[in-house]
Amino acid sequence: MATADEGGGSRAGRPGRPRSESRRAAILSAAGDLMMEGGLRAATMEAIAARAGVSKATVYKWWPSRGAVALEGFVRRAAGCWTPPAGAGAVQSLRFLVVAAVRLFTTTPAGPLMRSLAADAQSDPEIARALREQWLGPRRAVAAEVIRRGMREGELRAGLDVEATLDLLFAPVYYRLLLGHAPLTEEFAAACVDQLMAGVRAVPAETGGEARP
Repeated sequence: MATADEGGGSRAGRPGRPRSESRRAAILSAAGDLMMEGGLRAATMEAIAARAGVSKATVYKWWPSRGAVALEGFVRRAAGCWTPPAGAGAVQSLRFLVVAAVRLFTTTPAGPLMRSLAADAQSDPEIARALREQWLGPRRAVAAEVIRRGMREGELRAGLDVEATLDLLFAPVYYRLLLGHAPLTEEFAAACVDQLMAGVRAVPAETGGEARP
């Protein structure tokens, strides 16, 4: 008689992938919801498994730790704000990404959650690693490709230090988010991008081949 396993499907040959993917999606959805509702403290392995309707062993099959699954669930919930408009140029795309980050942090529970995660990461290597790998890494990769495309297409100056440009783009957002010394607004984010772009845009050549001052 066929028996079901935690990976989905049965051991008698029935395809397991759809069921496995369904369970994985349910776990990520549960983790994301719990993170948005109560932060990392609420997203325990027990709570995630219970809400997803699976065992803790099933969760551990895909993620090595609570921090990893919780961050991935949160990232999945926030994924929509990291897709620039189709056909947008590099400058427009970068402005979109920075402003979208501010909108996420100021109009959803993601702002307080990010402050809590950043604080916890100082003393918890697991959370610090998950934050870098699940949150910062993928988002920096998206923006980095926009910068490289801008250089290739002549919209941005050639030879930019991509990593430094990324820090200059997003650091003001996290600075105000974490320290709260001034309001974090979309207008502020757009102004930061515009000022940075004034320095990194490609300079059109005047007639005769000389660059504008």
